[in-house]
Amino acid sequence: MLQPGDMQLFLDALAEAERRTQGLASALLAGHPDLIASASQEVQQAAVALSGSLQVVQRRGSLALQLKQRLRRLGQDLAMQREACLRRSAVVDRALNSIIPSARPSTYAGGARPYGQQARRSGAFTLISA
Repeated sequence: MLQPGDMQLFLDALAEAERRTQGLASALLAGHPDLIASASQEVQQAAVALSGSLQVVQRRGSLALQLKQRLRRLGQDLAMQREACLRRSAVVDRALNSIIPSARPSTYAGGARPYGQQARRSGAFTLISA
């Protein structure tokens, strides 16, 4: 049987996750990396708390249709925020590669040295004397 305290814990966790998701959306729009990092961490913590409370509620009963719709909407919002984070990450990576081109991995083995990659030595000429 579902306890009233369990349902209230779930409702609080759901509201917190919704609020944190909106906070992440605002941080992404602001474009400040520190805000995005802290907001992402808060969303992750809220999602873990929501998952725990949801498991308790599901073991003891089922959710009303309205709560299922809120969960579905939260899942869609989180998917959009994840996509926005991935886009922001790609933009930052492109900007970094345009500023510091050497940060890109080399296409050719060994990277570009002043005169190209030296051939592998056989070891036959290890000592040069005059």
